Amino acid sequence: MIIEENEFFLLEEEYNSVYITVNKKGFPLLSMNRLLSSNPRINLTKFKELKDATHLANSSRVEIGDLKPEIEWSVSDDKMKAAIKINAKEEDVRQQYNHYVTIILDQLNTFGITEGIRIDAIQHGLCAAEEIIIAQGTTPIQGRDAVVAYYKRSERKPAIREDGKADYYDMNFLDEVKKGDWLGEKIPLTAGIPGKTITGQYVMAPAGKNKKLIYDRKTVGEYEEDGKVVLRALIDGVVEFQGGKIAVGNHLLIDGDVGVETGNVQFNGSITVTGTVMDGFSVWASNDLSILSELGVSNIEKIESQHGDVFIKGGIFGKNKSVIKAGKNIFIKHANESILEAGESIHIGYYSLGSRLKGKHIITDEQKGKLIGGTIEAIGKVKAAVIGNRVERKTSVSVGGFDRDQLKEELNRLLLEYKSKVQEAEGLQRKLDVFESYPHDLTEIQKTEFSKAGDNLYLAIAEIASMDHRRISIMDLLDTRGEGEVIIGLMAFPETTLQIKNMEKRLDKTTKGTFFAENNLIHFEY
Repeated sequence: MIIEENEFFLLEEEYNSVYITVNKKGFPLLSMNRLLSSNPRINLTKFKELKDATHLANSSRVEIGDLKPEIEWSVSDDKMKAAIKINAKEEDVRQQYNHYVTIILDQLNTFGITEGIRIDAIQHGLCAAEEIIIAQGTTPIQGRDAVVAYYKRSERKPAIREDGKADYYDMNFLDEVKKGDWLGEKIPLTAGIPGKTITGQYVMAPAGKNKKLIYDRKTVGEYEEDGKVVLRALIDGVVEFQGGKIAVGNHLLIDGDVGVETGNVQFNGSITVTGTVMDGFSVWASNDLSILSELGVSNIEKIESQHGDVFIKGGIFGKNKSVIKAGKNIFIKHANESILEAGESIHIGYYSLGSRLKGKHIITDEQKGKLIGGTIEAIGKVKAAVIGNRVERKTSVSVGGFDRDQLKEELNRLLLEYKSKVQEAEGLQRKLDVFESYPHDLTEIQKTEFSKAGDNLYLAIAEIASMDHRRISIMDLLDTRGEGEVIIGLMAFPETTLQIKNMEKRLDKTTKGTFFAENNLIHFEY
């Protein structure tokens, strides 16, 4: 078939190959572009042969390319999309529209395309030399992941508040619940919605990811309610998280004072005393302990929380005999001549007078907190509005400090262990998901493996919770300026001695600012 013939050459097609026979020199190659534009089906693949033929003009028949199909098809490997390109001039498409529609419909049948055909694009959207999507499969939709929510415990953030008559020190401390109260819930995962290829095959969609409710089965129950799995308290008590599991902890409420009628109190759980602790009596709790009388306590023997926090809404007057100890934090309005020891931090609302304080951080209210006399021992930070007093009562502040590089190395190791343990827990969860998909078809061996995987998951979660607690503790220390600091918000008086790590600074004048240890020196910033 002759495509073009002029005084310079003959351009023809035979069996889908394109040939040129050049009889006369002088035809500019750039003019070949116009020729190709007017013949969109020509696919020039051998430009060198064309160049040589026009240069020699020796009437030899030379193959220079091939002929594109009227309609080029591209079908994606996943059979989710089919597109075409019409190799023609735009005016040819307009004039022969029905011709191209017929070819497309025939070829849809040839390719076995039966789904997602875009009829509107075929009937009204055909054009030349552009990709046109003719068929589009239905994309599978992954199922929704399970959504888990738990009871949110109150943040333990003490504050000085006013009731119109006087300031008082308060915070949300224990979260009490009754049997049947809501503790958490899970909205189950959903199955995926299958898709479909353009050739009619279904494409399976994965279900959403499952999430497990982690709870103490002795104190928390699981119930099906309105399409959700709901956790409810099985007993009265206080909300706790034990080893990463939500639980209801034992709670002893003493509605009144600890004194002659109650005797000394010792309880495995948390204690709330709505009144005070009388002179000479003691209270011990394995978990959190709160004393809510705004009058505070006086000349008590000992108030101790073995593993939790102590909150005394009022203050303490102790004559250097009364002891308050906490495995974690102490929150107190004021301390007079008392001994306070905390595994974590001591938070004081108003002042400490002549007391012995020992904890990771000693923190007082930024505007009203005072540390006067006594000894203050911390590892990372001491923070107060005022240290010492105008009569220059001797006050000793000691910050043991820490090795920042060593802590960073420990944190990096911990994060790697944490990541590994999380991956282990995720693997156990996937294994449990498989078993839970066929609960009635498990063999005895599989049932044993299922039980063992569940136990191992709970152990992994407990380890993750422990690592996370340590991570927070390390980052809390690393948040300290230098390798130990003392922050003076308003003023520190003379006769105040500051020791950070092994370096000492005795103040001989009223001072305000921050002292911190770095590079074996005490630095000061106003």
